[in-house]
Amino acid sequence: MLDSKKLVAKVAKSVAEKALRRDANSTTCVGVYQPKAPANLEQFKKNSK
Repeated sequence: MLDSKKLVAKVAKSVAEKALRRDANSTTCVGVYQPKAPANLEQFKKNSK
């Protein structure tokens, strides 16, 4: 029972490390521009501050 738990833990660790390595090497950084909201947009909110 103990050996099978160790084996499962080793396999899970290996799979997680490979997935992290793959994801870290395949993601890219993207800059996104988000303009400021107009001041009169507040009138359309249901919950005003």
